[in-house]
Amino acid sequence: MSTHKEYALIAILATAAIVGVGPAFGFCPPTCAPRAEYTASMMTGNTSGLASIEEPQNIIPLTVSTDKTTYDHNSVIMVSGHVIHPYPGQDVALRVTSPEGNVVFAAQLALDNNGNFNTKINTSSPLMTENGQYTLYVQQGNEQARTNQVQFQLAGQAQPTPIPEFGPIAALVFAIAIVSIVAVSAKTGLGFKPKY
Repeated sequence: MSTHKEYALIAILATAAIVGVGPAFGFCPPTCAPRAEYTASMMTGNTSGLASIEEPQNIIPLTVSTDKTTYDHNSVIMVSGHVIHPYPGQDVALRVTSPEGNVVFAAQLALDNNGNFNTKINTSSPLMTENGQYTLYVQQGNEQARTNQVQFQLAGQAQPTPIPEFGPIAALVFAIAIVSIVAVSAKTGLGFKPKY
């Protein structure tokens, strides 16, 4: 193989490697948007200020909390949270699971202009009768979802679910229905005679 062909092959392979690797390093989700100082330094070719830029490593992009850690079965849980650099147009999905793992509450929460969200959860729900540790999950986004969770306890006696009773109106409707059936049967000659 001639030297020119070898150089051409090396150039093609190098180009393919750069093009193939470029998108992997070129993609930047909204959470890693470069800071203005960094962008300005790179555009002017000045890299002397790059060493002084330090990004905090322990920032949680999605936080959630409840006003207490333990509730009874007749309480209102105040849930609040914050999203740093939220994905535009995407709500925060919230769900609560019981100690057995069943979903007992779910909601879509809109963010305010500052990235904050909040809601209330009533523990007297017929789905929240178990005592124990419940887990509240929040998520924003789908593919590159930000998630977080917080746990709280429910304790005490759950309120019994009321059983509907037949009131006086229901009894009156039932009595009228029986009288109507008897009257129609007598008038039309309907009878319940066995066929032989």
